[in-house]
Amino acid sequence: MIKYLKEYRFQITLFLFILVPILAIDTSTRAPRDYRFYDRWIISITAPVQSSLQWVLDRSVSVFQNYVYLWNTRKENLLLTETNRRLLSEIGQLREAKQENARLRVLMGFQEKMKLETIFARVIAKDVSTEFRAIRLNRGESAGIKKDMAVVTADGVVGRILRTTSHTADVVTIVDTLSAIDAIDERSRARGIVEGMSEDLCQLRFALRTDDIAPGDVLISSGLGGVFPKGVPVGTVSRVTRKPYGITQDIEVRPAVDFTKLEEVLVIVRQESQ
Repeated sequence: MIKYLKEYRFQITLFLFILVPILAIDTSTRAPRDYRFYDRWIISITAPVQSSLQWVLDRSVSVFQNYVYLWNTRKENLLLTETNRRLLSEIGQLREAKQENARLRVLMGFQEKMKLETIFARVIAKDVSTEFRAIRLNRGESAGIKKDMAVVTADGVVGRILRTTSHTADVVTIVDTLSAIDAIDERSRARGIVEGMSEDLCQLRFALRTDDIAPGDVLISSGLGGVFPKGVPVGTVSRVTRKPYGITQDIEVRPAVDFTKLEEVLVIVRQESQ
């Protein structure tokens, strides 16, 4: 018997593979009451196999769908991240342009108010040395800028042109020790010379000890010398020290311009009497 099974095992296996589907189809076409004994036997054999195959198919379909879903989600996330980055960059550029336009409107209003013929320039570099406090502009001789021209903003005096090239100009600021501006106390009309003292402070020199100058007073340019127009803010008195002797007093001045935030300036080419 075993010999025949081994000899005809292929034919027997093929017969079973053909017989099982036929019986399964036959059992599925009849009502439960018509089940025969071999029907029940076939169902009991095939049911676990069908359940296992169904579970494997369901899991395979689920894994495939989840993989495809996650892959599409990842692509969408990458696309959304790139879009978000681009939009944030555009928002930053628009915000910067809005702030720049606001600063330019203030500069243009100052120019019209003071009746000045000016050249607009941007700050492109700053000297960080302790001995020379200057800034560099992106306009030069080709734009009509010359040595000793005054440089201002709507906040006040910046300095004067020290040297030029075809496309750049160096400005010595009022906080530099080389700077000297004739100034008037806007309240008391006392006069002195504002000179640079440190990277963020100036001093008012040659003010008489009897002059009425107090902390908080605003100093404006006197217009003497023809470099700076009259009435441009130079700084605010921050400290006054009157000595019991001598003819002058020590006065500390904080510049009207914040040089740490300076971005655009006006170079005065010509000024009209107001």
